[in-house]
Amino acid sequence: MQPSSPWARRLVILITVPAVTIAAVFAGLYLYQQQQATRTVNPAGPPSSSPSDTAKIKQAISDCRREVALAESVLSAADDGVRNWRQRVQAQTDLSLGRITEKEARDVWNRTGNAGPSDIAKYQTAKAAYRADNGACAAVKGATEAELEQLSICRARVGKVGPALTAADLTLKDWEIHLGSTPASVSPSQDPDGIWRDAWRKAPTNLNKYSDAMDTLAKTKSCPR
Repeated sequence: MQPSSPWARRLVILITVPAVTIAAVFAGLYLYQQQQATRTVNPAGPPSSSPSDTAKIKQAISDCRREVALAESVLSAADDGVRNWRQRVQAQTDLSLGRITEKEARDVWNRTGNAGPSDIAKYQTAKAAYRADNGACAAVKGATEAELEQLSICRARVGKVGPALTAADLTLKDWEIHLGSTPASVSPSQDPDGIWRDAWRKAPTNLNKYSDAMDTLAKTKSCPR
């Protein structure tokens, strides 16, 4: 039922507006108090990692770094062998092109041939001590952004070490086979059956794979220590 006179309508408005305003104020005050109560219960925001979670995260990062270090140690062990095999092959190339003399080539062959067995032994020892752990650098639940970034960098690094290890293994297998067919005391030029010539022609394939993989690895960020 509507008020019958203008004065009555004004009276209704005067009563209604303050009532609505007061109700809004009380509603706002109630919401504010609820928010403050929530903040009091949980003043620090989201719950932090428990001590056990923190320990697991640190262990995961440590395991990841160890994985990268072990993989890179195998590459380091392969380095001498790859270099000696490359120099031996290059000496034959240079001799064939007339860049060096037979004596100069023999000097390279003698030096690399004498070093060959220790090259292979060192590499095989390092390789035997390493077992790839594909899950070592996986993301860990509860890790901070900085910790996840560390794991990501190390994961990318070990991902590039893998192809380099494969190439190193193939290259040193070539070196090992050659050493088995050509004793250190025998010059590759003494090759009546063409074994050395065949190995020399095929050697660049794996040597180049190794070089390419190492170039790619050199452009990849190192795992943070």
